[in-house]
Amino acid sequence: MKISFLLIILISLLLGCTGEESLGIDTIAPNKPELVPHLGDTGDIISGFQGDIDTLNFYNTYDIDFENNGMDAVMDGDWIKTQWFHFEDSDIDYLRIFRFSAQEYYNAIDTLNFAQIIDTVDYNDQIYYLDRTAMTDKNYFYFIEAFDNAGNSTLSDTTGYKLIDKPYLIFPADNSSHQSVYDVTFEWQQNGSEALQHRLLVFNEDRELIWQNTPLDLEDFIVPYGGPPVEPGSVLIWRVDAFGGTYSTSSPIEGNSYTVESGAESIERYIFIDE
Repeated sequence: MKISFLLIILISLLLGCTGEESLGIDTIAPNKPELVPHLGDTGDIISGFQGDIDTLNFYNTYDIDFENNGMDAVMDGDWIKTQWFHFEDSDIDYLRIFRFSAQEYYNAIDTLNFAQIIDTVDYNDQIYYLDRTAMTDKNYFYFIEAFDNAGNSTLSDTTGYKLIDKPYLIFPADNSSHQSVYDVTFEWQQNGSEALQHRLLVFNEDRELIWQNTPLDLEDFIVPYGGPPVEPGSVLIWRVDAFGGTYSTSSPIEGNSYTVESGAESIERYIFIDE
């Protein structure tokens, strides 16, 4: 009995000295997640180091249905895409998505509780989240909290974006057929909040950007196709992006100043060129 009692004391002392780490319990928080800010928009024209001009197409990635340009509006609805870089940690379990507006932050009595959790999602190696509850004309900010399998968590940095109203497509109708691409005239309207610029984008079915047009007239959106010829039997995809102004925070938010881009993307429509 004395030997057993002494063994129990010895084991207790050993456990007390070694602590939880020796039992294999993970107490290390994940690396800080990094959000991807708004990187630009498909159709942006940039100048290279030697004066070369290039047109950006953020669909030239592993997934031609994913516009890999960071925080942005999306075409499916009045939604905002929050994007992050791939996590270094392999044991991330789930994510909390936080959102707040600039107005909410500045009006908050308790600046420790100015953000709301809009969703909690399982982590399956995804790199973005779609906020389907966003409203237009609000300067939104987002950050995420990543939890590992042991319950440790880390907050990300913060990025922002502002939705404006979508352009409304009129013609051509979705899935319409045309004898020639030069028979196509695009028409759309802008309703609601004012856009400072529109950009008509025309892709092939591999989402290679084949033509774009930025009308100077912001009232009459009727634009005949003026791009290169396409082969008979081609499938084209078109949409219109709208761009608003930028918003700069009037005073720091959590010690940081931000400039927030604004915009919207119309739905997409398909065009078939007869063989």
